[in-house]
Parts: sequence; C-alpha cells; structure tokens
Amino acid sequence: MHDTTLTHKLKIISHRLFFHCITLSLILVASLEAREFSDRDGRSISAEVQFLGGLQYGTGINFGYGAIDTPGETKRATLSVAAKPKIGLSWELDALELYSDFSMVAATTTLDGELSGAIVRSGDQAVETDSTKIGLRYGVFDFSVGGQEFTVGDGFVIGDGNFNKGDADGQYWIGAFSAWRNSAVLRVDTSPIKADFFWLRTDDDLGDARVGGINIETSAQVSRRGTLGLMYASIFDEEGLSLEGMKVFSVRGADIRIPGVRHMKFFGEYVMERGRSDLTGKKNQGNAWYIEGNYQWANFSWRPALFYRYSRFSGEKSETDATEEYRGLFFTIFKRDWDTWYQGEVAGEFHLFNQNQISQMAKVKVFPRSDLSLGFWYYSHDLDTPHYFGKNVSDTDWSDEINLAVEYFPTKNLYTYLGFAWARPHQAATEVFESDDDTFVIQTYISFTYQ
Repeated sequence: MHDTTLTHKLKIISHRLFFHCITLSLILVASLEAREFSDRDGRSISAEVQFLGGLQYGTGINFGYGAIDTPGETKRATLSVAAKPKIGLSWELDALELYSDFSMVAATTTLDGELSGAIVRSGDQAVETDSTKIGLRYGVFDFSVGGQEFTVGDGFVIGDGNFNKGDADGQYWIGAFSAWRNSAVLRVDTSPIKADFFWLRTDDDLGDARVGGINIETSAQVSRRGTLGLMYASIFDEEGLSLEGMKVFSVRGADIRIPGVRHMKFFGEYVMERGRSDLTGKKNQGNAWYIEGNYQWANFSWRPALFYRYSRFSGEKSETDATEEYRGLFFTIFKRDWDTWYQGEVAGEFHLFNQNQISQMAKVKVFPRSDLSLGFWYYSHDLDTPHYFGKNVSDTDWSDEINLAVEYFPTKNLYTYLGFAWARPHQAATEVFESDDDTFVIQTYISFTYQ
C-alpha cells in the first residue's frame, strides 16, 4: 500500500514538473527573442525567469500534535516549486520615462503538504499574475499603478500584500507571490528627504484589505549615519480579519551608526495601532516595537558578525474594553535576512505571527568566502499575555528554538540555502498542542534567475 501511494505521488510530481518545464521552455524562448529589441530609440525590453524550489522534512510536527489537517501525522515532507517569468518595458522620452513590469507565477506543492498542515495542502497549485504595473517617471516623481511590490522600511508593518496561502497560491514557504493588487504608489525623491504616497490592496489571505497612507524617510544615499522614517496608514474595506477602521503610526531607524564605532549598526521601529474597528466598534490600542544591534569584526578571518534583537507585540488584556492585541498586519520575509520578519523556522513560520508575542534573537554569522555564509540563530519565544488565538493558557513561556543555515551565493542570479531547525516547547505551547515533543526540520531552498 505504501509503495502504491508513493508511486502515485511521484507520478503526480512528474506530471506537474513536466507542465512547468513546457511552460518555462516557452518563456525562455520569449526572453531570448525579447533581447533583440533592447535599447532602440530609447526603448528597452528585459526578460527573465526566476526558479524557486523548497524541500522540507519535519518530525514532531506541531510539538507532537501532528499536522492540523491530519492530527497524529507527526512526520512530513513537502516540496514546493515555482517559476516566475518577468518582463520589463521602458521608453525614455527626453526627461520622461514610461515603464511597465509584468510577472506571472506557476507554483505547486507536493508530497505531504505544508509542514504544519494549516496553510497549504499537497496538490495545491496556481498559475496567476503577480506584478502588473505601469508607471511614469519625471524628475523627482515616480508614479505607478497596478499589481506591484512595495515595502516600507524592512517590511515590519508594510511589506507584502500576499500571504502565499492555500490553493490560490499553490505554495507557502518559498514565497513566490509578493505583489500588492490593484495598487497606486507615488514616490517623491527630494533628497535628502523622500516620500511615498500609497494605496494598496492585499490578496484574500490578508482580508482583501485596502491600505492607504504616506511614508516619509531620509535618503540612504545621503545619510552616513543611517536612515529615519515615519509612516501613517489607514485600513479600509477589509473582510474577515476585523482590521477595517484601523489607523497605524510608526517611527523607525535603520543602519543607525555610532560615531567612532565603525562596524556597529542599530535598527528599530515602534508601531501604534489606533482608530476604531468598524466591525466591533472597539478602539484599537495595540503596540509593537523592536530594537536590534549588530557588530561585525570586518578585519578578522571569516568576518564574524554578532546580532541581538528584542521584539514585543502587545497581547489582549481581558480587563479592558479596547483591543490591546497588536495585529501582525502585512509583514514580509527576507528583507535583511531569514529572520525579518518570520522569527524562527518553526515558531515564526507556523505558530507565532508577530502577534501577542515577545521574542529574543541572538545570531552569529561568519563568511568563510565572499560567496558563502554560515549562520546560527537562537530564539526565546514568549506570549505577551497568557492566551493563544482565543485559547487561555496558564503560562506565557512558549518555546526555545535553534536554527542553523549554510548559504551559497556564487552569482547574483543563484542563491542556495540548507537549513536545520530545532524547537523545544514550553508550558504555553504544550497546553495549546497537548503534547511536548521537540520539532525538528531540515530544509533546502534554491532561487535561480535566468536572464
């Protein structure tokens, strides 16, 4: 019976990979043809295809409870693959530039399905557009409309309009979709200050929300001491997540340097969620913040770097009439490293989503070569208040977690990663999952861009 099931799965995988290979072959031919029309009369066409793949194997899933969709299944393997063709067009007319970006994603998840069993099932697949923007640049102004990527800072609040969940997106861990839908962004760069005026729309996983706001920050090209930023955003027309009516304020700093300490940097952000929920009428009083410092011994062999971060996302206090729990909103992945902003390859990916959470991170990275890094992460995770998505618990201690990573990036077009994660549950997690097994995950990821 096992052999029959395995054979059936392999057949499904082969059929899907065949479909993707045929699709990609056509894309590659198109990209080669597109090169012939580059740089004529101020017009240019660029084409590329990004290949994404992620293979994971985990034991002690959900601390021994098993996968959410099949309780008791404590061991799982999952394979996610995606292809993302992109075409860029531009046309320069004196001081005016017209441009357009278009991308699609073909993605699927196979084997046993996403590890936690709560986000993507085996067999989920998608072929959908991602970026569909057109834009105009003139002097200090840059205006674009349509599906597009947009991030404020390092994506702590506004980072990604797509959660990559379920059969609509075909995968989760490799994060193939990243664009906001039907959006408009006006960028004004009056160095040393620049501003972004934005109207964004999320996918259905994030409530099909409309988000409007403004971001003001100093220009990184001008400031030698780092950048500072302010953001305001309002959430409209949201469905399912009770975010409609929320107003978000944030202040942040990045790459902040101390005079006389050349290789030390600080990052931080403070966020307030205010306004009143259109659904419940309750006031929002959630807060979140983090502070992170790092130091690199750049003149030492392997250039070791040490990082520490403390982050806190407020939880709900039952004795108040307001909503004091911070909502994780639209954070993204891998803006500075794997830990921004999924904090831990177990807790961050599957259990805690920057909501009612206190996390401490210590990280060490070394670089034996210019194209190779080795990383070690330690996380201590706690709940801010003793409940987990509506379930009361007797303690706030959630888990400890260790992540290891080997990253190889020989060219700008190729990135590979091999990682290991081990998480040990504590009282809060064992009460939620009614089990206390350790979770182990080994995983590999590859991104290759053909240009």
